[in-house]
This record gives sequence, structure tokens and C-alpha cells, in this order.
Amino acid sequence: MVDYSEIGSAVFAQEEVRKNYWKSLFLIIILIAIVLGLSYWIGAELGDVRMGLGIGVIVSFVVIPIQIMTAKWAILGMARGKAANPEILAERRAMQLLEGLAISAGLSRTPDLYIIPSQVPNAFASGLTEAGAFVAVTQGLLDMMDEQELEGVLAHEVSHIIHRDIMLNQLVVGLISVILILAVILERVLLLKSIHGDRRDRNDNGGSAIAILILVAILIRPLAILIAQLLQMAISRKREFAADAEAVRLCSYNEGLARALEKLGGKEYTKKEVESLGGRELACMYINFPGGELFSTHPPIEERVRVLRSMY
Repeated sequence: MVDYSEIGSAVFAQEEVRKNYWKSLFLIIILIAIVLGLSYWIGAELGDVRMGLGIGVIVSFVVIPIQIMTAKWAILGMARGKAANPEILAERRAMQLLEGLAISAGLSRTPDLYIIPSQVPNAFASGLTEAGAFVAVTQGLLDMMDEQELEGVLAHEVSHIIHRDIMLNQLVVGLISVILILAVILERVLLLKSIHGDRRDRNDNGGSAIAILILVAILIRPLAILIAQLLQMAISRKREFAADAEAVRLCSYNEGLARALEKLGGKEYTKKEVESLGGRELACMYINFPGGELFSTHPPIEERVRVLRSMY
């Protein structure tokens, strides 16, 4: 959460980046702790903690690499992104701005630019490494933004590449997938334990214990998913502040991104608009994605704009 006492005075961009880096790291540690906790619980229920931890390690080493390696093409497929065409004036303008920002950021290459055929103004960056990084913008964004505003948005996305946020996002998605799988395994173990429990326990006072076991088995998966998703949203919100701060440094100008964010703010997306952006699964990747405050992947636009205008 941004310290509002800082608003109205100058906020150094690099200090904002540093603060949000440590906050994001803390939230990732919590996700890893959930993975370890579920693995330990599985082992405890099976009577072999080492087996439970082994299951957690195996699931992690299978799921996370697959998520990371297939992410780029899965994301582009969902968003229906196509490579920018330098023959089209608006797309060439975006490519030139992106090239200048890549040079300012010290990147070894200019990220590829993709155009999403949606009239909803938005943008995101993805790609596992700097060599494979790319930026995607919607047609609606190209149509709406003037040059300074477009540069601010592109600088924000380049900032995600600099900060390795793409790798961070894929790690978080992978950890959430692991948590889901481990929660399902634990659910099955608890249900089997309640069904095949000791007959003596059933005849004595074990009936209430079995009922509690069944209730825990039913609740464990939705609770694990809810906690993991809330942490993912919190991580995404922290990274947005850091990317905004870095964008100010790259552009040496805060007003372009501030005005762009004001244009991007507004009403909730309709179902059709969400689908045109590739679905709600990609919400945390976009520069802005309206949603309820608790379940939003982004900080409020008004808060981001106020912080931006206090930076230099």
C-alpha cells in the first residue's frame, strides 16, 4: 500500500521500485510457504512427511517449467496478437517509440511489438527473458493515445521487462498451479481417509471427527485457490507501482503516463470487452484491468496517477 504521507512531496522513482521489490518478494515467500505447508500436510495424512514433501517437489519441478516454457505462445493465442506492421503508420510510430525506450533502458534488443485486435485501450509485456520479450498493445490504445501518452504506456511495459516481472508473473502462475494440484491431492487423501477410516472410530466417538475431516476435504481446495489468487493480485499491484516509477525515469517525464492512465480508467469491462482482451486470465498482465478493489489485479487508477505526479 502506498504511504499517503508521501503524496504531495517528491517521490524518487528508484525508491518506489526498491520498496515494491521487497514487498513482492515477501508475497512470493508466502506462496512458497503454502506449497510447503500443503506438501507437509499430505505427508502427515499419509503417515510419511518425506513422501508428502517429495510429491510437492515433483509437482513443482514438472508444472512450473511447463508453465514458463509455453507461456508466450499461449498468451498470444488467447489475445490473438499479431506482429506489428511497419507499413501501417500508427504501428510504425509505436515501433519507433519502443525502439527508443529499449535503447534508453539499455536492453540488448528491441522487444517485438504485437497488435491485439481489440478496441479496448490496453497493453501488456511478456516473454521469459530479455531476448524473447515482447510488448502487445491493442488497436484501441493506438487509436486513443497521443505520442507522449503512448510513450508512457510503452515505457511502463518496458519497465516490466527490465524488472523481470514477466518471469515473476510466470513463477507466480506456476506456484498457483502447484497449489491447486496439491490441494486436489490433499482433498482426495482426506476423503479417502474419511471413507476408509478405522471402523472402531466410526462406532465410538469418531463420527464427529470423520465429519470434520470431510468438511476440511471439501473446503481445502477453494480456500487454497482463494488465498493464492489474493496473493497473486497483491503481487501484481505492487509490480504496477514499480513499473510506473521506472517509466517516469525512462521518459524523464511523468505527465504522459499519468494522462494515459486517466484515459484508461473508468467503468468495468463488459463480458465482450474482456473476451476481446483474451479473457480474465490475462488480467494481471495488462497495464489496467478494472475490477473490485479486493479482487483487482491493479491499484486504483486515481492512486497511481497521484503517485506518478509526485515523482521526478
